[in-house]
Amino acid sequence: MSVHCVMCGSLVSLRIVPFLLIATVNLSCQSKQEDAPKPSPPAATASQLEPGILELPEGSPILAHLHTERVALRPIRTSLKAQAGKILVNENRLAHLSARVPGRIVVVYADFGDRVRGGDRLLLLDSPAFGEAQLEYRKARNVLGVTKKALERAEALLDRGAIGAGEQQRREADYENVRADLHEAEEKLHLLGMTEREIQRLAAKTLPHAEVAQVFLRAPFRGEVIDRKATIGEVVDPNKILFTVADLSTVWVRADFPEQQAGRLKTGLTIEVRVSAYPNTTFRGVITYVGAVIDPATRTIMARAEVPNLDGRLRPEMFAEVLLVTDEQSVLSVPRAAVQQMGNRQVAFVVQGPRRFEPREVTFAQTATEYVQVITGLAAGDEVVTQGSYALKSEMLRGQMPTGGPL
Repeated sequence: MSVHCVMCGSLVSLRIVPFLLIATVNLSCQSKQEDAPKPSPPAATASQLEPGILELPEGSPILAHLHTERVALRPIRTSLKAQAGKILVNENRLAHLSARVPGRIVVVYADFGDRVRGGDRLLLLDSPAFGEAQLEYRKARNVLGVTKKALERAEALLDRGAIGAGEQQRREADYENVRADLHEAEEKLHLLGMTEREIQRLAAKTLPHAEVAQVFLRAPFRGEVIDRKATIGEVVDPNKILFTVADLSTVWVRADFPEQQAGRLKTGLTIEVRVSAYPNTTFRGVITYVGAVIDPATRTIMARAEVPNLDGRLRPEMFAEVLLVTDEQSVLSVPRAAVQQMGNRQVAFVVQGPRRFEPREVTFAQTATEYVQVITGLAAGDEVVTQGSYALKSEMLRGQMPTGGPL
């Protein structure tokens, strides 16, 4: 189909009109797209322009709060952690007590948990054998008195010439023999547990038989009764343990350390002990013994320490966490604040530029100060972030979070 063009006076085909309309629409859309406002660029955030490098944007408020320090040799005390620890009774202040002679229990004075002093009575035993020992002592004492008088009379007669020297010497020998018998009987009573005062009581002219046959079992030192196996009326012999007394004012702590640390263990070093019953309390003691052999099953070496326990909070058989504080030595170290935990790794942020930081995986040894010993990952002279290292860790983790939205 053709139409007449008024401007040019010629015929124009209508078939080109649709194409002109399409071109006009395309140009209009392109013009609107160019006129539309462009989105503003995203706000500046920390980026990782190189693998493993964290870069903060200019003007980041984090930069104003960062403090750094150099990795260097410092004199510090390191800490060794034991693989296992346990509270034990101080065996130098532990007593398993039994009767020294066979007999029947008449009275029990002490019970579980009782606090006793040295010399306190624990039980009373009726023992015929003990009675016989006391009677032998009394008999020797009486014979000694008789022989002493005979010796004095012989010496007086010898001075007057009434007897010869041989008779006086015979009487003197008799006296010495009886005195030896008395000393033997007295020592036997001491071995059976009698005190000096109780033995002196036997010098009385008469004593009831019941008292002579009675023997007391006494506490050897100040402590606490932690076991009792005594019942009134029971017949016992010296083989049976009747009481166990322990002085718990000090306890032993057994700690097992890896054999690689054997060279750093020695007596006199300080240990720090924690138990689950008192998680916020640290108990301190001193190593008194280091094992001479390695346990072949666990490949550990045992160290034993003595720890004060005046308040009685540490109880035998408790499990314990034990740290050994070694002697001060010069080691490569950084402030504890430089260490951050990221997953199962420990990292420190090493300064690589004004706004650039490298999170480097490192290993450390525990210490007893604000500094930690560097084992691997850092070298002397490296500059690490101390204050503000947690903020860098947060920025790094935020940069690793997946982002996205609707298309």
